[in-house]
Amino acid sequence: MALDDFRFVRRFRVAYHDIDMLQHANNAAYVVWLETVRCNYFDEVLGGSITGANSMIVARLEMNYEQPLGYREDVAIGCRVSRIGRKSFDVSFEIWSETRRQRAAYGLSTMVAYSYESKTSITFPEPWGEIIEAYEFVAPAV
Repeated sequence: MALDDFRFVRRFRVAYHDIDMLQHANNAAYVVWLETVRCNYFDEVLGGSITGANSMIVARLEMNYEQPLGYREDVAIGCRVSRIGRKSFDVSFEIWSETRRQRAAYGLSTMVAYSYESKTSITFPEPWGEIIEAYEFVAPAV
């Protein structure tokens, strides 16, 4: 079933401002949605602020588009940490049309643990790993 591997799921309707001249959600809107859900995950699961001293930066973002999404379509986005490395980690996403019960897109974002005070990458914080492993349905690869 859709999003079974994702504990962190956010739902919404496609807004008018996300629709392009081809009458479906613009590809850039998907990226904004993913980034918003990733930031919600960081705030709610890890209990940290994206503006805190120790946070993360995007190193890579990969998107795979499968189905267009239309205006006012019901959407669900699943987000989970799928890999934890020494300084980086991967966040996997799936975007589903709940209206049509089809996956519309999926992606992967590689994040680097980062200190905004020293402006350098840092070792992945051990408390983050413990929280993520306790939270996720599917344990992240190490």
